Amino acid sequence: MTSPSATSRPATEFDDSPDVATLYHLLTRITRTLRTRGGNGNLTAGVAAALWTIINHAPIRLSALADRESVSAPTMSRIVASLEENGYIERTTDPDDGRAKLLSPTPAGVELITNARTNKARLLAEALDGLDDDDRSTVGRGLTILAEALGTNDQLQGLR
Repeated sequence: MTSPSATSRPATEFDDSPDVATLYHLLTRITRTLRTRGGNGNLTAGVAAALWTIINHAPIRLSALADRESVSAPTMSRIVASLEENGYIERTTDPDDGRAKLLSPTPAGVELITNARTNKARLLAEALDGLDDDDRSTVGRGLTILAEALGTNDQLQGLR
């Protein structure tokens, strides 16, 4: 009798090297849980990511922000308009090019991100608080390594 392959084991089985399908499933469940239990009054993941990038790279042009976030300029323009409308960022004229605008966070935007003011961030903080120090450190290291492997290492500079 042959043993089941690594890709067919149930998602509830954990070992030192879970297969890609299991990891993808777990990431999807985490994201879905944060989205559904976090409520509707929060920033979307894309908007929160853009605000985080603005905070960590301000002042920044919209085109540079779109490049860092891997989205089109029109998509980023809509995200920026939302952030500005909610008072989380402000636009100023680029002193090197009067036609261009620079994006910077407002104190409200910085507070929202750094103090985990969204329900989603609070849910994540509560889950992490329930872990012991070693497990919390392992989660942090693992997510940082995965993000770097996916090519987002330039965005992680503010996390270190």
